[in-house]
Amino acid sequence: MTLRAELTVPDEVITPGDSLTAHLRVWNESRIVDAYRLTLIGPPADWPNTESDLGQLPVYPGNHEKINIPLTLPRHSDLPPGPLTFAVQVASVEDPLAVAVPEATLSVGEFHDLDVKPVRPRVGGALWSTNLILLENTGNATKTFRLHLAPEAADAPLRTKLRRTRLALDAGEEARVGLSIRVTSPVPVGTAADWKLGVQGGWGDEEERTAEFVHRQRPILPKRAMKALIALTAVAVAAVALWLSPVGGKKPTVKTESAKGPSQMEAVQQEEKKAADAKKKQQDDQKKQEEKAKKEKENAGALKKKPFQQSLFISSKSKQLTADYTVEKGYRLVVRTLHITTSGPAAGTIALLQGNQPLVTTQLNQPSDPTVPLNVKEGEKLSLRLLTCPAPAGGAQPTPSTGPAGPAPTDCMATAAITGELIPLKGPHAEPETPPSGATPPTPTPSTRS
Repeated sequence: MTLRAELTVPDEVITPGDSLTAHLRVWNESRIVDAYRLTLIGPPADWPNTESDLGQLPVYPGNHEKINIPLTLPRHSDLPPGPLTFAVQVASVEDPLAVAVPEATLSVGEFHDLDVKPVRPRVGGALWSTNLILLENTGNATKTFRLHLAPEAADAPLRTKLRRTRLALDAGEEARVGLSIRVTSPVPVGTAADWKLGVQGGWGDEEERTAEFVHRQRPILPKRAMKALIALTAVAVAAVALWLSPVGGKKPTVKTESAKGPSQMEAVQQEEKKAADAKKKQQDDQKKQEEKAKKEKENAGALKKKPFQQSLFISSKSKQLTADYTVEKGYRLVVRTLHITTSGPAAGTIALLQGNQPLVTTQLNQPSDPTVPLNVKEGEKLSLRLLTCPAPAGGAQPTPSTGPAGPAPTDCMATAAITGELIPLKGPHAEPETPPSGATPPTPTPSTRS
């Protein structure tokens, strides 16, 4: 073996959102000047602002070189606390069989955060109203949160009640909590008044998130209804006076309508109908605007399609016999290309599975790719497994597959390079499955290697 590499990271807990520097040392134990291609493998290769291709590193014979690899852990609930293993593939440019894959393990720490927002920014009523508070645990660990609801003004004539004041949420979990508002001092007539209410969600002595919404306290009798009632009362009084008043000294007669045009009662009813129609139209327009704003808000927060690129790497030397990828929540994976490269004894075998269903089983000297495209469901795994890795008989050398580099003669290695798209299952960006997920894939044929 003419190549040796070592990957080290700080021995401390790294909180998501923080940065660290990994150190890679490469020793050239050959007798010629060589350069080595460096490729980042594992979850850090998919993090934002991280390059998986680290370039080439020239090293003189008998010497070693060191490079620093900056990494920034994404502050996201999908990154759980605990150990996180990654690796760097070091491949010789001059000797295709000289490959090293040093590994390192990060200690990912916990962080807590909460997103609080009301479902409706404005509610209203003369006596009471209701609303929903949407909570989302945006941290990476399970946490119990407490809720508090109160008007901002101390003299607000409102009494509030939350259905739940404490609840535990897993990382990335959402919940809705109902609330009710009762008006303690109703207003018979007059104008509407707006009262702001604040919702606080916290999980520590000083850690909390707040959100606001408005309760509009309406009078029991609006101005239009009050005017209509006064007009109706005046018409009734005038009708009674006309009924009882004598005309020309004769016996009074009942008059139900005027000589021309509608009666006063009909005129009042027509005005009331016009006012009711105008109010209904205004309410319908307001409802349409609220529905439109709600739909735009839902579309803005909906999951979107995003490109996918992943490499599954297995090696008998590092005892990494299985490499898995699980489709993340809310998405299905459409695999566009899937290319397998192998190296090791001719009798060695590997398998690529979708869940519990094998897609392809092949020998190391005759690797074959499965037929694409593939549909992988939410939560389903793509697994690359090393089934057998016998030592070469009689000292015969194995036949490695063509690729950028291969391992030592008695080692078995395989890499599955996967590209495609993550497509949302719900929302405006969702797409129908073609073909349906779960269909039996056709029998794979060996891929042509140049």
